[in-house]
Amino acid sequence: MRKISLVIVSIILCLQCSQKEEKGLIPGQKITGNAFSDVLLFLALSNSPCHFITNENASQVIHLGEGSFSICSSEKVSGALQVKVSGNYEVTANLGRQTLTSSNCSSTRFDVHVALKEDTVERFSTKNALTETISLSEGKTYTMVPSGHVDPSLYQCQGRAVSSSVSAYRVTFRKL
Repeated sequence: MRKISLVIVSIILCLQCSQKEEKGLIPGQKITGNAFSDVLLFLALSNSPCHFITNENASQVIHLGEGSFSICSSEKVSGALQVKVSGNYEVTANLGRQTLTSSNCSSTRFDVHVALKEDTVERFSTKNALTETISLSEGKTYTMVPSGHVDPSLYQCQGRAVSSSVSAYRVTFRKL
């Protein structure tokens, strides 16, 4: 008798649980089966690929086509870009961050900014705004210039050297 009542209770609980409303990223839609993984997947798909500017490729000109294109860097190096089609571009940026750490000390953080320059004229800067619409012309060369990096050798904590880590800035261009 006990086994039968245990089976009946188990069936009722299973039926009750299966009737609960699903509240995920998209109700009723599972991609990976894990809500956190679904969010990460959607974030990855919604961000355009990022062209990283490094010391090794800084001399190469980046060519922006139609659609959305992102440029990133965590290094203190400038990069050049040109657009294939003249027109208005929505420029959206995420700041980078440099963090200095040492044992037994609080971390110190610095914002890493980036400016888009045409010769000496600043067309966009993360110091002024994180989203802006600007006009870019085909054939002109624009330079991405980072600022805000600090030299970790100039900092100490209780007489000890600090370590530095830098998260990359990201600038996304979208042709309007």
